[in-house]
Amino acid sequence: MNAQTPAHAADQISEILRRNEQAMMAAIFKVCDDAARTTDDELRLAGIDPISMRDGYFASVALHLLFLNQCGADMETSEGGDPKRAAHLLRAGRRISACHWGGIDAEQRTRRSDIALDDDERRELADSAQRAASKRVMRALVDHASTADPDLCNRVTADIETYIKRLSPQSETDRYFAERLQESVAVLLQPPGD
Repeated sequence: MNAQTPAHAADQISEILRRNEQAMMAAIFKVCDDAARTTDDELRLAGIDPISMRDGYFASVALHLLFLNQCGADMETSEGGDPKRAAHLLRAGRRISACHWGGIDAEQRTRRSDIALDDDERRELADSAQRAASKRVMRALVDHASTADPDLCNRVTADIETYIKRLSPQSETDRYFAERLQESVAVLLQPPGD
C-alpha cells in the first residue's frame, strides 16, 4: 500500500476516471465523424450521391451497439440478452430525461410515466436511500468522535487495511471489493468540506 490517505487516493481515482472518460468520449466522437466522412467519400467514389444522413447517425449506431453489448444481446441480430438489464438501462435514460429535460413529451410529464417504478427499481431506490442516510449519519458520528479522538480516522484506516490484508485478496472480485471498501471508508472519514 502507498502512503497516500484514502481520501486523497479517492480524489486521484475520480480525477483519473474523469480524464479517461473524457478521452474515451472524444475518441468515440472522432470515430463517428471519421465514419461519416469515409461513408461520403466511398459513396462519391462509387459514383453515388452521398446520402443525407441525419446528424448523429453514427453516434446513434454506436449507442445502439453499446446498448446491445451491455444487455448481452447479439450485436448482429439484436436478439437475446438480458431483458431486465435492458429495462434497467431504459429506465435510467427516462429518469435522466425526466430530471434534466422535463421528460420526453407533455403527456409523459403529466402522467409521470417516464419515471414509473417497478418493484426491482423500488428496492434499488430504497437501498440507495438507506445507504445515503447511513453515510450522512456515519459522517456526523465520525465528525463528533474525531473531536474527542483526533487519531480516530488513522486508526479506522489502519483497521481497514489490516482487514483487507487478512482477506488476502486473490481474485478480481476480491480486489474490487477491497478497493470499494477503501473508497467507502475514505469518503466516510473525509473531513467536512473536502
